[in-house]
Amino acid sequence: MPSKPARAEILGLPVDLVDWNQVLDFCRERLQLSDPAMIVTLNGEIALQAQSDQQLNAAIKSAKMVLPESANILFALRWLGYPQREKLPGVDLVYKLAGLSQSLGTSIYLLGGEPEVANMAAQKLRKLYPSLKVAGTSSADPDEPKLAAAIKSSGAEIVFVAYGAPKQEIWINRHGRETGAKILVGIGGALDMISGRLPRAPSIMRLLHLEWLWRMVLQPKRVSRIWRSVAVFPLKVLINRS
Repeated sequence: MPSKPARAEILGLPVDLVDWNQVLDFCRERLQLSDPAMIVTLNGEIALQAQSDQQLNAAIKSAKMVLPESANILFALRWLGYPQREKLPGVDLVYKLAGLSQSLGTSIYLLGGEPEVANMAAQKLRKLYPSLKVAGTSSADPDEPKLAAAIKSSGAEIVFVAYGAPKQEIWINRHGRETGAKILVGIGGALDMISGRLPRAPSIMRLLHLEWLWRMVLQPKRVSRIWRSVAVFPLKVLINRS
């Protein structure tokens, strides 16, 4: 069995204290097992949602690995005294697992996003990783009854699910085993950025942990959600600690 990384807790939710090497080692080991592993990319917005959504809360707690996806989770970990050095964004996870999949000869499946976004993302990934096996893509609704069976028929070992929280985590928790996949990851809007539909924040903004500001500019309709993540989440962590 894969060795378990050290775990922290934020607002009652687990967060693994890992770096990219540990994440990839974990995934290599999980690909050798028959039992599926869900990976959650946790940010402040999802952590807040999980306080009132019991299905999401249960899904996160059932995950084999929970990554500190955002700056606010990283800062909360540090403030609580946990030695986490870096955030591990879902977009970067897709690239790294695509590279791992190519090197191991396994296959991936891209699920979710607007119509054709998964296809566009698959094309971009194939350009970066020419030998990457893409078993399939789909923008089907998560309530589609034959969806898990279709993924199983594809033979994909790694499934990226881009329905956004809480749909993606709940779907993986309910149907992950039915897909036959070894690793299933909730990646939110990562396919939009990989496909080029939405530009990723410039590297300097990522370095300064200002991705939230970039999202506000690109997606003003998300201002209230971003505000909860940037302002309400830290306050909740502060109150929960005291």
